[in-house]
Amino acid sequence: MKNLIAAIFLFGGVFFSSAQNIDDYKYILIPESYEFLGEVNQYQLNALTKFLFEREGFNTLMSTGEKPQDLSRNGCLGLSANVLNNSGIFVTKLQIELKDCNGKVIFKSEEGRSREKEFKVAYNEALRDAFKSVEKLNYKYDPTSEKSSEESVETVAVKFAVDTTSSSEITNESSSQPEIIEKEAKSEPSEDKPKYVHKNKSYLLNKNSQGLALFQEGSTEPIAMLIETDGGKSYIYNSLTRQGIAYFDANENLVVEYFDQQQNKKVILKYELSSQ
Repeated sequence: MKNLIAAIFLFGGVFFSSAQNIDDYKYILIPESYEFLGEVNQYQLNALTKFLFEREGFNTLMSTGEKPQDLSRNGCLGLSANVLNNSGIFVTKLQIELKDCNGKVIFKSEEGRSREKEFKVAYNEALRDAFKSVEKLNYKYDPTSEKSSEESVETVAVKFAVDTTSSSEITNESSSQPEIIEKEAKSEPSEDKPKYVHKNKSYLLNKNSQGLALFQEGSTEPIAMLIETDGGKSYIYNSLTRQGIAYFDANENLVVEYFDQQQNKKVILKYELSSQ
């Protein structure tokens, strides 16, 4: 009995300690697929993982995608996400795991459960249930942590370089830099890009660091992000209300597939390449 109580306290201590360290990490890296599934983003589980982490304030990246400069310099700013399948015959059970750059488990959620029989519905329901543990973390990145020390040192180095630059060089650089930053932040679609038509409305695609952004023509805010996978052969489709996959067919039309839980069926959307 004493051993059992000690084990419970030990597990609780590990969980609490891990939760305490989550704020030290700036990024969550999401894999394209999980070991217990055979396909990229099968059942849209990887896209849903990304969406749920972002909903809780985490900055997420696909593990195979392009990495920001600070993460490339210091890989320990990120945690690698994984989903463990502990399912039995009648109950689907999933658990979320986060590992640091050394492979150490920093966080493991409680098991999320579902008794649904259909795999797609069961996995989605169990993952959302497991994310209740993530919600309790109340995550907020702490840039003063030790994990960010390398980033801070380089920031000081950059500041020193600027201080020793001549005033004329600073003037020339500052005149062009804000415009570049503004364009990157807005990520507005270029009107000279190919247009796509869906339900008599026109859409544009704009390339970004993770893949593509889908805009309705005339809008400056994207309606969905397409995260590149498999070398650009397919994409994880992520909008405010839908998660699925996207790809271009033989005629270069954009095809989006997702599972509608309310209708309990797969939905296929086609954005046809316009000839205009």
